[in-house]
Parts: sequence; structure tokens; C-alpha cells
Amino acid sequence: MNRALGAPVCGPEYAFGKKPNEFLKSCKSLLPLTGALAVADGEGLNGVWLAERGVHVLAVDFSPSAQRKARALAKERLTCMNGITRSQVSMWWSKYSLDSARRPSGA
Repeated sequence: MNRALGAPVCGPEYAFGKKPNEFLKSCKSLLPLTGALAVADGEGLNGVWLAERGVHVLAVDFSPSAQRKARALAKERLTCMNGITRSQVSMWWSKYSLDSARRPSGA
């Protein structure tokens, strides 16, 4: 992949494909969560994966174009999640109840 970290997420293709992060998938046993904050979720790969498993997701990213792709991916996969840009965080923060982070056993 020839994409620099922080480069604009423009164009129709998904810069990192449409699969979630392998580490996130390895934490599947920690589900079910009721709510999750997906920070810097970009094109929604992780947030959509969580939403497909019934987790209520609030995805935050600075890029409106990445947020549009995240919404399109959620629609394609017949699921939904809430996405906001960095500038909207303070007005939305109090509306969501998120689970606390849990450490895997033995970590």
C-alpha cells in the first residue's frame, strides 16, 4: 500500500481495504460491549465491524470524506453507527454512554 499516514482519504477506494484491524478481531471474546468509542476510525473499518456485532458505535474522525465512506460502508453491510468529526465531539460527548476499556486476561 502506497498511502502515507495522514494523507487525505479521497477517491472511491478504501485506503486500507474493508476489513477491520486484526488486533480488534482478536479481541472478539471481549464482546458484547454495549457502546464503543472508535477514535480516528477513518473510513469506518473497525466501527462498522463492531456495529455488525451489535455494539453501539460512536466513530470520531477529523476527515469528513472518511466519515462519508464509513457511512457508505455501514449501509453496504446493512448496519449503522454514529459518526462525528472532531469539531462535533464536545456537543455529542454527553449523549453517549460508553463501556470502560477492558484488559484481556493475562495482560
